[in-house]
Amino acid sequence: MNTLPTYPTSSDTLAEKEVARQTAPALLVNLNTLRAVAALAVVYSHITSEAGLNLRLSIGTRGVDIFFVISGFIIAYIGSRNADRFFVRRLIRIVPFYWAATLALFSVALVAPNLLRSTQPDVAQLLSSLFFIPRQTSYAGMYPTMVLGWSLNYEMYFYVVFSLSLLISRRLAPVLSCVVIAVILELVSASGTQNPSIQFYARPLVFEFVFGIVTFYLLYAVERHRAALQAITGGKITLLLALVVALVAIFFIEAQQGFGLARQISAGIPAFFIVLCAILLERIYRLTINSRILFLLGEASYILYLIHPYIVFGMLRTVLRGQHAGMPTTIAIIVALMTVSSAIAIAIHLYFEKPVMRYLRRMILGDGLPRADEVK
Repeated sequence: MNTLPTYPTSSDTLAEKEVARQTAPALLVNLNTLRAVAALAVVYSHITSEAGLNLRLSIGTRGVDIFFVISGFIIAYIGSRNADRFFVRRLIRIVPFYWAATLALFSVALVAPNLLRSTQPDVAQLLSSLFFIPRQTSYAGMYPTMVLGWSLNYEMYFYVVFSLSLLISRRLAPVLSCVVIAVILELVSASGTQNPSIQFYARPLVFEFVFGIVTFYLLYAVERHRAALQAITGGKITLLLALVVALVAIFFIEAQQGFGLARQISAGIPAFFIVLCAILLERIYRLTINSRILFLLGEASYILYLIHPYIVFGMLRTVLRGQHAGMPTTIAIIVALMTVSSAIAIAIHLYFEKPVMRYLRRMILGDGLPRADEVK
């Protein structure tokens, strides 16, 4: 019977920790597939946006909400298996490529500003971006140098909250994180502050991390009754249908401007069911999509998410020059842009991100081995 795992303590031997790592359930396949789907949805949204092909059906931004729920789950999941130097491990995962890409983009803005439209060589914005501090600018709003880095500001906020919660109680860190997020949101809202950098952390969107933590606890509640659930007739089909319905719902609701509901409701709740169903299908019924390409794309989804606007809009403005007409041509352009963006992201993941992370883990953590619990 599986129970909620306890956090390793300083008295654990290296051998004991290594055994725990290797025996921890991976939960990689379906989560990576979802990451690939979420990233491709965001790519599609930019290709078809007003700044892109300007198509009537331009959806996919809610892929970010799926990412946030996955992130909340993953942080709780990783922390439950190895809380040792949690924040350092997260920095190694997030910082290297983001800093490299941000500095490269800043260099382009400095040397050839005509190649970019909304990015300026603003040193103050650059420093804020590198240290994940949301900052208002007159030309880019709350966006950092690398536009989609806005979501990483939330990620880093959550890492800090979770790390501080670990200092209080390793076992209760996920719950404490939820409480802290709710309290901060309430305090900022009650203060009436007009400071945009402070207001940034009071957006209800942060509750999607909480949905991910709820998913984590539901998983272990379900684990206690796995055998009984496996015996339920139609259980697998029910979860599959729920997953499909939630996937359709999140993008249909987006197309309807959320029906006027707050985003954490209109997108957060469907994203919660998408992630929960995908995980339960894998853990209860061993049902996964075993595709090497999708798995690789899921691993590279972080890079794909960050770099695709520059690939998509760069190609649309230089190679295509706005010359496209007819549905077949439009579909071909969409497929080509998504394929090129994905291929570049996978190449960067394999030849830059993985080697750099492996090196940093070895040099900083003394850990060069693959980690079964280091879900990305």
